[in-house]
Amino acid sequence: MGKQSDDPDTVVRIAQVAPLYEAVPPGAYGGTERVIATLCDGLVAQGHKVTLFAPKTSETAAVLEAFEEPLRERFSREELVDLAPHLHLQMLAEIYERADDFDVVHSHLDIWTFPFTRLSEVPTVLTMHGRLDLDFLRDLLPRYGSVPLVSISDDQRRAVADLDLTWAATVYNGLDLTAYHDVPHDPDGYLGFVGRIADEKGPLAAIEIARRSGIPLRMAAKVDPLDVPYYENEVKPEMGPDIDFIGEIEEHEKPAFWGGARATLFPSDWPEPFGLVMIESLAAGTPVIALRRGSVPEVIEDGVTGFICDDVSEMVQATERIAEIDPEECRRHAERFSSEGMCQGYVEVYESLIRNRRTA
Repeated sequence: MGKQSDDPDTVVRIAQVAPLYEAVPPGAYGGTERVIATLCDGLVAQGHKVTLFAPKTSETAAVLEAFEEPLRERFSREELVDLAPHLHLQMLAEIYERADDFDVVHSHLDIWTFPFTRLSEVPTVLTMHGRLDLDFLRDLLPRYGSVPLVSISDDQRRAVADLDLTWAATVYNGLDLTAYHDVPHDPDGYLGFVGRIADEKGPLAAIEIARRSGIPLRMAAKVDPLDVPYYENEVKPEMGPDIDFIGEIEEHEKPAFWGGARATLFPSDWPEPFGLVMIESLAAGTPVIALRRGSVPEVIEDGVTGFICDDVSEMVQATERIAEIDPEECRRHAERFSSEGMCQGYVEVYESLIRNRRTA
């Protein structure tokens, strides 16, 4: 990440704005919140002055400005539809009332932030954590074409490449992968699946691949209330003694889970903007077998750190080639997605925005 800065001219005062649904970092499932936690702690270690606006139970090296308890712990999905927009907009209104306390506002709330960017000369940058191939975004994004955006993969921009937007950079997600460094990789282990039990994540494809390959499958997956009908009606009936469904696992359990897998299945069938699962797996020396969707070709090197496939049948065939992948090469490749690299990418964005404001 570079040396800690003692020069006040290089210290950036940053407001980090997190969603209010989960604590930062989350107890278990919550990729965006994990990335925000890693970013805040890394920026503080670099010497920057970071204020994190997030739920009350968050833990951070930054100064925490707490808003609400995590919303998913308090409200049903139906209640969140009505309440969540108001609570996030309330938080943004309070942040922009004091925007002059910061050199830059970095929001992870994407479209809710847009109108507030016009209320202050302090630059705002938005990280787009979600998919952009949605019809309403094609109407909305050009209304704020001058607002700096960060993508988390180059592929994420593809759906809106024809729109006149201001892309500040692509900054890949990074994590503190230290806990994975000494985890032994089991070349004779199970196939692993981690994620949310949702159709686009491919849990049924993972079960099919495991059965056709004859390798046991362990699924460490979250069943969101929204996805309960899908799990109960479609996924659960397909499970049997060869499928070990262990549910959602906590952060400290993940290194051992990945290390015990001979390979990770990533059959996501949608344009996944990034996919933290892949870098966690690689950090444990475990290759990834993935569908060619979204950011996969930017994270996995085909034939080197795993296999990129066009359909389920190719993924089944790839399970026969797992031994060709060097676990140490997987670990080396995971270093591309370190917390230090992510923090440095964002610092370059912040400094560029601050310079542009001073020049203007």
